[in-house]
Amino acid sequence: MSNCIVHKLDHIVFGALTLEEGTELVESILQAKLSDIGYHKDMGTHNRVIRISEEVYLEVVSIDPQSRDLKNRKWFNLDNSNLQSQLKKSPQIIGYVIEKNDVNISKYYDPFFEASRANYKWQFAMPTYKNKFIDSEIIKTGIIPSLISWESEKPVYEMKKNQFELISLEIGLSERQHHFNTFFKSFGDIKYVTVSSISIKRSSIFKLKLRDNLRNITISL
Repeated sequence: MSNCIVHKLDHIVFGALTLEEGTELVESILQAKLSDIGYHKDMGTHNRVIRISEEVYLEVVSIDPQSRDLKNRKWFNLDNSNLQSQLKKSPQIIGYVIEKNDVNISKYYDPFFEASRANYKWQFAMPTYKNKFIDSEIIKTGIIPSLISWESEKPVYEMKKNQFELISLEIGLSERQHHFNTFFKSFGDIKYVTVSSISIKRSSIFKLKLRDNLRNITISL
């Protein structure tokens, strides 16, 4: 990516068919416990989180089976049938969120809406399907980030400190997605995030790289 703007990564999203399944897998990989469950009542989802750097956290999220039947579009494509089919096979990284700091990218997004979890409040914007600036595939695959603007204290600052250090979030574009490189060049750099072309025909690949005191950790699902 290249541009004078450097966007700030807020969190990385790990989707699962059930929160229990996602929690078990991530805790097994990290060998660390995630937070208590948080509920997004207006979105019909619930999550657990863990800090992976001073300012970035990892979120495990799924549709809450106890939530009321909401008709609104769910964040991170969780209401997409193709994604749900993938999550039946295995939990996986499904997206990431950056902080709002550049009005020039607003054309890629639907209007901001209010969201909350417990005492935390924020404004959130999802990539839009309503214009011709971006291909719908770049939205469905999660490789364009969502936007967040915190109205309360950022939760990462209140999360338990640990030994994890975020190295990078790598996005590998498949052969049929190489043209998305043009989009990212105009979008601007995102701290910790790299985008590259890889020689595969299937969908894009997310690869999260972390370090703790004893080992290097790679999550690629």
